Amino acid sequence: MDIAPGKTVTIEIKAKPSTPAGCKTLVRICAKDPAMRKLARSRKAKRPSWQEWQRGGRLWHHQMRSAAPVQLVPGRRYAVRATLDVIRDLASVERWVTVTPD
Repeated sequence: MDIAPGKTVTIEIKAKPSTPAGCKTLVRICAKDPAMRKLARSRKAKRPSWQEWQRGGRLWHHQMRSAAPVQLVPGRRYAVRATLDVIRDLASVERWVTVTPD
């Protein structure tokens, strides 16, 4: 992969990774897309993330989990800035993605 650090690259998903580690890496990379960050911020602001109630004289709580906005569906495209950590991670999942510099 010949990507210069600091440039913006487009990542297109060819197939869903077959390993859980590959999925996790790809989700982490694609979550850096500005549109995905904006969506995650708005979801976080709107969800009731912490619910408290009293039970047996004590306070109990439940923290809601939200799904990641990134979906590993073939054909989806994400634009991210190519930093050194992103380039290294893309090299580990290159068989499942197509990377094109912008």
